[in-house]
Amino acid sequence: MTTFLLLHGYGGTHPEHWQSYLANRLKDEGQTVLFPDLPNADRPQLNEWLGYLEDVLQRSPDLVVAAHSLGCTLWLHYVARHPEVKPKKVFLVAPPLNDCDIEELASFFPLPELDLSVQNYQMIGSDNDNFILEEEFKTLADNLKIPLRILPGAGHINAPLHGDWEWMNEQMKAFSL
Repeated sequence: MTTFLLLHGYGGTHPEHWQSYLANRLKDEGQTVLFPDLPNADRPQLNEWLGYLEDVLQRSPDLVVAAHSLGCTLWLHYVARHPEVKPKKVFLVAPPLNDCDIEELASFFPLPELDLSVQNYQMIGSDNDNFILEEEFKTLADNLKIPLRILPGAGHINAPLHGDWEWMNEQMKAFSL
């Protein structure tokens, strides 16, 4: 059975975020959902978040991952440490290319060098994200060798523009068999 792993970003999440809606929808459909409340979300440390994620994923279940912002960065470090983990699908939504001049994010950078071309990854960015430029999304997707989808006018792809995000709900539903 598929396990859906949702990873929030810097500052955590809130009830109006698309990941909260998605977690509730998947749970209502009887799906297994892991949506860990990563520790110290306002002062994250990579090693602390990695250790927490490793505890959550003690074995490699049949995973579909939807990570947002710094959660994407956490996931990239995780798969660099655990190359044996091969999820069915990974959505990297609004991943930062660098620390965005936010001191609290420094431990997450630089990003690991990965070739994810043979895995089922997709990056989703926006043409007006306030943390990363569209060209930086393209650079990161090229570096990781994964496809990129740019959403027009979606900002950092969080609430209020993307509360109950129907497109993501449909993407996840395809893997719920």
